[in-house]
Amino acid sequence: MTIYRLLKHLLPMLLLSACATLATKPIDYRPGAVVNTLSTAVSLSIHTSDSGMSGSGYLVYRRPDQLHLVVLSPFGTTMMEAFAVGDRITLIYPSKSTAYVGGFDELPDKGGLQGWRMMRWVMDADPLEGQPLSGTVERSGKLGFSEKVTFENGLITSKESPTGDHVNYSRYSAINGVPVAMELDLRNIRDDRIRITLDEPEINTTLDDAVFVPRLDGLTIVPLSAIKGL
Repeated sequence: MTIYRLLKHLLPMLLLSACATLATKPIDYRPGAVVNTLSTAVSLSIHTSDSGMSGSGYLVYRRPDQLHLVVLSPFGTTMMEAFAVGDRITLIYPSKSTAYVGGFDELPDKGGLQGWRMMRWVMDADPLEGQPLSGTVERSGKLGFSEKVTFENGLITSKESPTGDHVNYSRYSAINGVPVAMELDLRNIRDDRIRITLDEPEINTTLDDAVFVPRLDGLTIVPLSAIKGL
């Protein structure tokens, strides 16, 4: 067998072996350590069948259900802000001087807006307690519905909901012993997609309550159901 033919046969095997090694390489994290608060710069892209948005910004999260996301334009101005507290969400578009306010159940089905409903579910990514096992399990999630969860070395690598929502977690890093997925990739049954990459996150620091309170002065406030799209 010539060297060329030998390489032709061996190279795919070597690549598969390398990928498997990278995929299963564990990180050193404290058992039981979870994300209680998160502050991080982010790169964000949102794509739907009829619209899209991308940019940088920052994300602030406090367990179990408080979230503040800011999306910036390339010029550093705020394109959009999202505040989620409990079952309520506020979407602010400064260029329109408009805030859309309501419950998650008021989000329109189209326009990529159902992705915001997924965010609370996505942030629930605690590692397994006890032995760091690998495999897929079906369990009752914290939002009250069944979910299919895949673990690798005790860390969540993907979740799937009964309605077809799906999220992948990748590029894990241990920050002060707490495991954090640095890339999140969300998709729903309509193939709406949200991809978030974290940059230098701060974990489990004290956050002021005001971070999660939208400033609505000078804005026109309309029902969330009136929003048309991103």
